[in-house]
Amino acid sequence: MCAENVTRRPDIFSELDAGLHHTKKRARHDRVMAMSTSKGKRRDGGIDSIWNVMMISTWLCIAHVALAMLAVSLFFLPHPVAVGTLAILVALAVLPVRRPFPRWGIAIARAITYGALDYFPMSLEWEDQASFVDAAVKGTPSIIGCEPHGVLPLSIISFADYCYYGADTPSIVKETRAMATSTIFYLPLLRQLWSWLGIDPISRAHMRGLLERGRSVLLIPGGVAECLRMTPSCEVVYLRKRFGFVKLAMQTGAQLVPAYSFGQTRTYSYWKLGPPLCSDATTSALSKVIGLAPMAFWGRWGTPMPRQAKVHTVVGKAIPVEKRVDPTNEEVAAKLEEFIGAVKGLFERHRGENGYGDVELVVL
Repeated sequence: MCAENVTRRPDIFSELDAGLHHTKKRARHDRVMAMSTSKGKRRDGGIDSIWNVMMISTWLCIAHVALAMLAVSLFFLPHPVAVGTLAILVALAVLPVRRPFPRWGIAIARAITYGALDYFPMSLEWEDQASFVDAAVKGTPSIIGCEPHGVLPLSIISFADYCYYGADTPSIVKETRAMATSTIFYLPLLRQLWSWLGIDPISRAHMRGLLERGRSVLLIPGGVAECLRMTPSCEVVYLRKRFGFVKLAMQTGAQLVPAYSFGQTRTYSYWKLGPPLCSDATTSALSKVIGLAPMAFWGRWGTPMPRQAKVHTVVGKAIPVEKRVDPTNEEVAAKLEEFIGAVKGLFERHRGENGYGDVELVVL
């Protein structure tokens, strides 16, 4: 995902764009077909292509590359090449990632987006897209709360095609930014890539600044705490104590937009740290320190590559929010319950067609 709309590219990327052309066409075709005819079924045609696997590997394995470079450099110190590599990694970890993003970075982000849409495949469906766009054009931002988190919040990428690359997408919608744990943005290479993909480190101040400027934000409210409560036997969303994003919406007048990603939790297997090795309280405390869920996970071939489970995200109707500078706890709690009810409604309306007819949704 990337927020820049680039119309000119250096010649050195012409081959990259040519390679993307067939992927882009097929991804759009799959999304249209998934929304109109065969939801819940993975379509044939190119999803195992080397191109798509390369794009997914770039997206999800770049952190492993950075850590491997760090380990090798430390091992070979004080060799000049090792010192130079370490200096580059440190610079990439601390220097701010500023707009305008480089054209080659945007080209990589676009390639990853269409590769991911084709690989799983991913698709996005709106119950009331017109009201979302109308509100944005009129200056009313939205907080899109997408559940569940899963091992990795892969479904964020499903918003990219419309939000950043759609020919008819209003410019204000193209300023939408997704939020992710700030820990990611301490890792060199990964922080650059995720910024180009349209993702920022989450913080209340940053979100408030975006919303007050009329920019919408996308986040997964359950976050890391939800990861700690996942179970393979059912869908788990952690929302009942997530008052913060609702209060921020009320303070800025942003509408709340529920979204649910079917298939998100089927892309990885995992093992979570906890009893009998340590208590749940210890695991929770550790996750707050590191900003990540302490778990091991694996997908295809036992690697970080996710399984090709169809990921279909449904975006529900917006919940209007009256702006209040200092809402009471009761008002925030009531609006949160309204949001939870909307998420439940989305799940119930679309569960059957997405292969979740016998799956229970548990709201914690």
